[in-house]
Amino acid sequence: MHSYSIVRTNPVRTLFLCAVPVRAEDETMPSTSSHRTEAGRKARQLRRKRGIVIASVAAALLAASAGAVLVVRQLGPGATTPAAPAPVAEATAGIETTYAAVATVPPEPSGPATITIAAVGDMHFDRQVRVLINKSGSAAPLAEVAPQLAAADIAVGNLESTLSDLGERRTDKDYTFKGDPRGVEALASAGIDFVSLANNHALDCGTDALLDTIARLDASGIGHSGAGADKPAAWAPAVRDVNGATVAYLAFSHILPNGFIATSSKAGIAQGRMNMDEVEAAIRNADATYDYVLVSFHWGIENVDDCNAEQVADAHRAIDAGADMVLAHHPHVIQAVEYYNGKLIAYSLGDFVFDHYSRKTGEAFVLEAELGPNGIGAVGVTPVYLDQYGRPEYVTGQDAAVILERLKAISAKRNTVVEISGDTARVIP
Repeated sequence: MHSYSIVRTNPVRTLFLCAVPVRAEDETMPSTSSHRTEAGRKARQLRRKRGIVIASVAAALLAASAGAVLVVRQLGPGATTPAAPAPVAEATAGIETTYAAVATVPPEPSGPATITIAAVGDMHFDRQVRVLINKSGSAAPLAEVAPQLAAADIAVGNLESTLSDLGERRTDKDYTFKGDPRGVEALASAGIDFVSLANNHALDCGTDALLDTIARLDASGIGHSGAGADKPAAWAPAVRDVNGATVAYLAFSHILPNGFIATSSKAGIAQGRMNMDEVEAAIRNADATYDYVLVSFHWGIENVDDCNAEQVADAHRAIDAGADMVLAHHPHVIQAVEYYNGKLIAYSLGDFVFDHYSRKTGEAFVLEAELGPNGIGAVGVTPVYLDQYGRPEYVTGQDAAVILERLKAISAKRNTVVEISGDTARVIP
């Protein structure tokens, strides 16, 4: 057994960022517009303008050539340049020399801006996490990792509890979470942009608590997907505009307690399991509308290191439908990362803000990835361990090695290389 001496530190990042990008103001693209169509229109306008400039310059040069003759003399080796002839006044009088400026036309844009994604796993704000908030304030659960999450263009995780004082806990479930409403402040202070609500705890305290949670997230500017007042709301993507690139986030759950599925007339969560045809259609629609598509699944078997065949098949289906990244959770332990068709899958990111009762469930990581018009760029892993309050803290040395070596071993089964360097790692295709 490994000894987990938690070291509060900010390890040197060996990832891809040389400078922290400035976060753009959040801006949701209207659902009725198509940015790709607009981009095509602008490109056509640019080509027409280029043709006008070229034609104008050619005409100017032709006019200039009609009034003058340029003589080019090649001098042999060792030859000297003869003295310039005396100017002929009558030949040059009244002639004004002008120089035509040649416009530099910028190349057409090759695609949307490259952005950075930071992804984490399950977060609830009940039990010992609530105790921590009461003791140290709302920012405490994510305080150590907040700078890293906030530095990413998009930070995303799974919200595994309601954040509301409304409602009563269900009595037909073994575990229910009623998160402290101040958890919204914790998420906002850490720069979380998107949360998944598609999980088996979204309705632990009933519809009123879920809708109150959604209202609190909206008021704090935190995007969400996977649950809502009805099926269209639950299935709607959360959208952000980052440096002109639109990012859509969709969330679905394979874990479906009785009465949790959203319908046309009932609040609930977006169903993934046994409904993958509809999931694929939603992803294809998002891919046709937005630049980048992130998809979250709540799935798998708790406390099992290896992803199962259903997870693999559905993750691949999501990528084939147009998802750029699949970011999943629920097993409460980390599972493999995988490159598939040039895209990235994290089968389980583990817990992240979650009190736990075993060393393995306390192990987690922050996944950072570049996402650009040519696909996935650099991918990095920063290990964390959750303290007795469920708070993620960076680890170093042997504590970091245990987490990274396990991720390396289980990812190798998915033909993906995790290259460890010090206290962090890179994921290599």
